[in-house]
Amino acid sequence: MEDNQSTLSSFIVKLTLMLKDATAYPYISWSHSGESIVVTDPTAFAIKVLPRYFKHGNFASFVRQLNLYGFHKTSQEATACEFTNPLFRYEEAAR
Repeated sequence: MEDNQSTLSSFIVKLTLMLKDATAYPYISWSHSGESIVVTDPTAFAIKVLPRYFKHGNFASFVRQLNLYGFHKTSQEATACEFTNPLFRYEEAAR
């Protein structure tokens, strides 16, 4: 991943950093399959994690960015949202 950071968008780089950040893990993580990302407690995620990576704490803006980069919501429950993109997988991002 580090070799490709100069060619990746800053949003994707920040998303990858969030997923590697142990302090963000309670709020955003890879799914068990590694094929999607899961945001648990979107309200807390927006307050505690987003401002550390972006100039805002707006979950709707984060979702719009995900959609802009080809992510699709696969699940929305009261306490969690799941997003997938066929080109963004754990085994690729972990490199």
